[in-house]
Amino acid sequence: MKQNWLKAILPHLAAIGIFLLLATVYCSPVLEGKVVNQSDMMNVKGMVKEAKDFYEATGERPLWSNSMFSGMPTYVTYNGPSVNKLVYVNKLITLNLPTPVNMLFLAMACMYLLACVLDFKYWIRVLGAVAFAFCSYNVILMDVGHITKMYDIALMPAVLAGIILTYRGRLIGGAALTAVATGVLIYNNHLQMIYYTLIMVLCLVAAAFVHALREKGLPQFFKASVLLAIAGVLAVLPAMDNLLITREYTDYTMRGSKSELTLDKKDVDLKKSTGLEIDYAFEWSYGPMESFTFLIPGFAGNSSAQKLGTGSHVYEQMVSLGAPPAQVEQFMEQMKFPLYYGAQERGTSGPVYVGAIICFLFVLSLLLVTSWQKWWLLAITIIGFILAWGKNLAFINDFLFYHLPLYNKFRAPAQALVLPSLTFVILGCWALQEVANGKHTKDALLKKLKQAFLITGGLVVIIGIGGSLFFNFSGHSDASMLNYFAQMMGGEENAKLLVRALEKDRSSLLLKDSIRSLIFIAIAGGAIWAYLTDKLKWQTAALVLVAAVAIDLIQVDRNYLGKDSFVDESVLESQLTPTQADLQIKQDPDPYYRILNVATSPFDDAMPSYFHKNVGGYSPAKLWIYQDLITHQISKNNMQVLNMLNTKYFIVPDQKGGQPVAQRNPDANGNAWFVNDIVWAPDANTEMTTLDHLNTKDSAVIDKRFESVLGNGFKPGKDSAANIKLTKYGLNALEYTSSNSREGLGVFSEIYYPAGWNAYIDGKKTDIVRVDYALRGVKIPAGQHQITLKFEPTTFFKGQKISAISSSILLILVIAAFIWEIIAARKNQGTI
Repeated sequence: MKQNWLKAILPHLAAIGIFLLLATVYCSPVLEGKVVNQSDMMNVKGMVKEAKDFYEATGERPLWSNSMFSGMPTYVTYNGPSVNKLVYVNKLITLNLPTPVNMLFLAMACMYLLACVLDFKYWIRVLGAVAFAFCSYNVILMDVGHITKMYDIALMPAVLAGIILTYRGRLIGGAALTAVATGVLIYNNHLQMIYYTLIMVLCLVAAAFVHALREKGLPQFFKASVLLAIAGVLAVLPAMDNLLITREYTDYTMRGSKSELTLDKKDVDLKKSTGLEIDYAFEWSYGPMESFTFLIPGFAGNSSAQKLGTGSHVYEQMVSLGAPPAQVEQFMEQMKFPLYYGAQERGTSGPVYVGAIICFLFVLSLLLVTSWQKWWLLAITIIGFILAWGKNLAFINDFLFYHLPLYNKFRAPAQALVLPSLTFVILGCWALQEVANGKHTKDALLKKLKQAFLITGGLVVIIGIGGSLFFNFSGHSDASMLNYFAQMMGGEENAKLLVRALEKDRSSLLLKDSIRSLIFIAIAGGAIWAYLTDKLKWQTAALVLVAAVAIDLIQVDRNYLGKDSFVDESVLESQLTPTQADLQIKQDPDPYYRILNVATSPFDDAMPSYFHKNVGGYSPAKLWIYQDLITHQISKNNMQVLNMLNTKYFIVPDQKGGQPVAQRNPDANGNAWFVNDIVWAPDANTEMTTLDHLNTKDSAVIDKRFESVLGNGFKPGKDSAANIKLTKYGLNALEYTSSNSREGLGVFSEIYYPAGWNAYIDGKKTDIVRVDYALRGVKIPAGQHQITLKFEPTTFFKGQKISAISSSILLILVIAAFIWEIIAARKNQGTI
């Protein structure tokens, strides 16, 4: 029995060893202590700094942060250690490896698991694992720092494996695998990838139903489906700490589309949807023709920032225009050019390339595979491409955006290419399984192989060699490049010549990558042909295919995550070094004020939030009232609005060297103040436009809906010495003292958020009203008082309890299920 057990497990341990070795070798700089210079993760550091510091100092969970957008919940960034016990599973399945080795390993392991469930031959499993993990999109995600997204993509095959296993009759083990895989996927909390996973699951379940109906197996289908439904519920419950509060928070954000403004056509269009504005959501829509990057990486010019060497057409053109070769060579070494000419107007970090060999095998699967599972995989493939095309297939995607549940909460449709990236690999491996399983005659296989080679190779030849005839190599960035070249090379005529040279470089890249893809297709086709004609044994042919797939993908991946992407940790820390402006501002002893850094892109950069409480920041889910304030007031430099946000300092570039310098704003309103007058607004539009000319220190504009809260006929008063002073600053609570001989209206320089903020005067709860469109206001009785603003989101605390209890139950049930499976397997083998 021991020998049988070892014999069964050793191949899997070998596969794990291969994955560990491959991931570690690819990311070998981590062995020297280096880390990936992830641009988006630097933003994350800025986003979470204040919250993390608060937790470390107090041990209290930070629920609110003032380091971004003048204040917002920390639910989507950081609120302390997770109570979800699946955090330990997440660490276990990645072997606690360093980033990004852990993500590559997890992706390979999960695809290998799915291939085992599908009963593919050993080396086909390994090939599929390597192909899935090293898809260029995955590597690009790791490079820029989209960590949670990559984790969820890696886990998708494991979720499918659990569902397929359950429908095959392994009810307990399959349901347990589904529950834990789905639970960890939801724990990682990339909602858009979770949504795409749900689409896949629905396609699989629908196909399984049709198959069961045809095979008269509906009782077994419904039994499995009930168990899977239970597994799904068990998987979702541990994530309630995130899901419940995110659902509540979404209603107040751009993704919930709750803006009340209709000041211009754009705001009117928002009313069509309960989610994002469609033009914003459909940024980064892949082009239908651009989808050929699956087959040829350079089809659309790769990325928006690439170096060109001395052999490029741009280099030759510059030299021919009289520029010194040495100077041009130095320029080419420093400059990155926009070779990308695809449909995504804002550019891209790189193409979605699944591999020429995988595309060839995918075509072969269409000719060979007859399993019912082929159809749900094809359905997912088609759905993925349609969704990814976004505005470039508007007649379908516009309808889906406004009618498909929750779909309007997401943006960047190109992300949907994760679906065909997965299905291409599965079907490609299935094609190899059909070649190797002996169910087809060799003549039939050779015929299908020839057809697949002609189709795939023919496409490459037509695209690569005929590209200059069929395609326009001009890109969205060419106008800016024309201006750049005109300034650099002395005139528009020279600039036009350089832009044409850039287009020639794009054409050359397409030809080069087409030839490259054709070579790899020929290698794969040749290996399969050699096996079918008995010139190679299966093991040898399979190893050739695995090696070819790995080399093909890794060569491309190195352009996006190579050794240059890794830096010493000290280099990252240097990006967090405060400037002289930051140091100057931090000398201010005032515990609570805000800054606006206009030396950078203030609403797309969270780095200033690392050092300060910030009017700007970075978040894909800003509060709607604040986005309205940015659009209609802050972006127009309305100083009265900036004053009411207590913007005490501006960081601006100096006129000489462009270095950031600090400028103090003496007119900032402070943390809180009494006003003399209220302007009642009949609607949100009037409230916003009133801010155009309102003296926010003296008066407040309030929507009439709050008039009954303050009391009909209420007129605020203040004496000459009236004041509100901040006495204690915290993220979850702020304490003030007030002094005023008259009943007044206190305006607090805090963002209005009714889902959790409560006000207390001398310990007694009172109402908060929305003031100046985005701030909090409290009616304060005459005299001296203690005022406390507390953030007490009941939804958050309820979710925490559900998560802690349900995740513990889930782990116990999963462990029990797997023990049961082991015992059942040993019984079947007669060993107990």
